[in-house]
Amino acid sequence: MTKEPYLFFDIDKGERDSAIRFLLSSILRSRLDGDFNRLIEEFDEDVNVYLAHLLFAVALPEYHELSEPYLSTESSDVLRWVKATEDRTIRYFIFKVNADHLLVHLSIFGDLTAKPWRGIFRKSQRHFVELGRLYYEQAANYHSRIYRKRTGVGDVLEKLGRNFDAYSGLLKLVRRDYLHFVTRFRDQAFDKFLEELSVYERESTKRARIDYFLDLYSEWLKTKDPALKTKADQAFEELKKTDPHFGKGPSHASKAP
Repeated sequence: MTKEPYLFFDIDKGERDSAIRFLLSSILRSRLDGDFNRLIEEFDEDVNVYLAHLLFAVALPEYHELSEPYLSTESSDVLRWVKATEDRTIRYFIFKVNADHLLVHLSIFGDLTAKPWRGIFRKSQRHFVELGRLYYEQAANYHSRIYRKRTGVGDVLEKLGRNFDAYSGLLKLVRRDYLHFVTRFRDQAFDKFLEELSVYERESTKRARIDYFLDLYSEWLKTKDPALKTKADQAFEELKKTDPHFGKGPSHASKAP
């Protein structure tokens, strides 16, 4: 199945790198403001980079299209999906995206405990924290089993699992910057999309008017019908409104005599 391109977030590498640098800067600044170096006593600059990329990905529609079929706040759903496949890569992905989802929604959006839940029991924040911790641990485990060795990504996932509370608190401080970033990022991307759409519409209109004029002109050359000449002249005038330079150069068709 072919997919329509996401022009809304069709940004180049330079813009993407700039966005991630902004998010990483916000994370580092929030660490200092919240004194997180005292809470997390291990090297974790790799986690900072992971979190910046995660926050950027969450702003993309492609990320949601890919992850949403595997997301659930019910652990029974997640475990059922995991058991339904023997593919370690898919199991890793299911645990990872659900851990990321819990981390972002507990900290940035703060909307998990406000939602109605199935059954009579309301899920507490502690419940989701422990669930996120477990998912990151399982994702790290599957990642090492896939590559049969310790990996940089696996180390990051282990750190997120061990310090889930601390990183959730860190992202709460990033929240204001992030929501400002998303609004501004989407506005810029949408403005770019509208500009591209406007250019496309102008070019489409121009091509359609050229085709219409040339069809009339060609038919008039064959028949010398005065009515066709009148229509061709009118079509030519409409075309000049779209492209004032049409017919002025030697490569262009000239106005019907």
